[in-house]
Amino acid sequence: MKNKIPSKYRPFILVGLILLALSLGYGYFYLSSERVPTIDVSPSTKDLGDVTKEGFSYTFTVKNMGKKLLEIEKVTTSCGCTLATIESEHILPGGSTGLLVTFNPKLMKEEIKGKVSRTIFIKSNDPENPEVEIKITANVV
Repeated sequence: MKNKIPSKYRPFILVGLILLALSLGYGYFYLSSERVPTIDVSPSTKDLGDVTKEGFSYTFTVKNMGKKLLEIEKVTTSCGCTLATIESEHILPGGSTGLLVTFNPKLMKEEIKGKVSRTIFIKSNDPENPEVEIKITANVV
């Protein structure tokens, strides 16, 4: 003997199943997407223009656009002539901190002149963007 649902209840069951699926989908989206740290660096590139052998410093802004604590795990550079120091390794949701980048051509073993490009790498706990790259360019005169 089959257990049939009366036809008058089928639309209500269908609506109930749709609402349940939407609720589960929203809950997953809310917990997974909105409750994560989100790193944002501005600007993401910087042309320092003409730079003497004495070097140049610039402060980038690192923001947490997410809803969870952003933790900066590591900051590295592509060259020993570029130093990067972050003010705080923990950034609250909606907060920001400074990233001081110093380009110093005198730290190179050999003298450099002309157009150069360097990269700063920021590793964090942002699941969507675990490593951000910042590019700086300069014309060493």
